Amino acid sequence: MELFESPILETVIAIITAIISYIGLKIKNIYETWVNSETKKKIVSATVQYVEQITKGISITSENKKEKAKNKAIEWLQEKGINISDTELDILIESAVNNLKEITK
Repeated sequence: MELFESPILETVIAIITAIISYIGLKIKNIYETWVNSETKKKIVSATVQYVEQITKGISITSENKKEKAKNKAIEWLQEKGINISDTELDILIESAVNNLKEITK
């Protein structure tokens, strides 16, 4: 029983616990980053489809559609507590538009 009461063992257990906690937090952060990235892609893609649908038959420029998509996507992402940069949003919108064009060919 004295082995379990030694200061060295307590220190080793504390170090192991700290390492496991650190690894757990890193895994959680990687998972959250991946989920947020996938959520961003899905939201932007759905938003682009939404803008295309509501502007069908209406005379509107591509730039106005893009601005409408940006505003809606930002609003939707903020509701979910997800931040996105302007650059990332522009890239995701262009990618979604390209995918939409490929589908409709």
